[in-house]
Amino acid sequence: MTTQAYLDKFAHLLKELSPDELNDVLEYYQEYILDAGLPDYTAVVQQLGTPQQLARKTLADYSIQRTQVSKASPRHNAHLIWLILLALFASPIALPLAAVVLAFLVAGIAVVIAIIFTAIMLVAALFLAGGFLLIAGIAVLFQSFITGIFYIGTGLIGLGAGALGLLFSYLIVKLLLQWGAALIKHIYRKVRTPKRKGANH
Repeated sequence: MTTQAYLDKFAHLLKELSPDELNDVLEYYQEYILDAGLPDYTAVVQQLGTPQQLARKTLADYSIQRTQVSKASPRHNAHLIWLILLALFASPIALPLAAVVLAFLVAGIAVVIAIIFTAIMLVAALFLAGGFLLIAGIAVLFQSFITGIFYIGTGLIGLGAGALGLLFSYLIVKLLLQWGAALIKHIYRKVRTPKRKGANH
């Protein structure tokens, strides 16, 4: 098989890139293959890895680059972590490191799930208690004005605390994803090769 067949397979796996980004990547690797004097498909695989492996590394590079020029959302950070993990597993040299990162990632996911579960239970309890007290306060308001106002006020505090708890839980999960993305980006920069034109080095 020819080097062009390699590049065609490689390009097919880069659907997430914009046309300009795709052209930049293909132009770089065409020049790379020519400069390295790689004569055929097998030689390119020996030098750069399979098209799938190189595509994973390229997508991870561009995902990192995008987080540096825009404020990444929690969803983007989660996607970035997944792409970099795939890129690490695609490299035989980085495979042991990828296994360690995966172990930490699983532990991190367990922590996030525990936080989400605890937050759901706490927020649900606050909303239920707040709603019950609010209804109870309205029910007794005309029988005992002070008691009714007390229950209504306590119920509103419970509902407000539930809303704050929901927001606080979201911010914690968002922060954990940011830290996780920053850590895995740092690890990936230490092991990625070869470097690609257009990425931040």
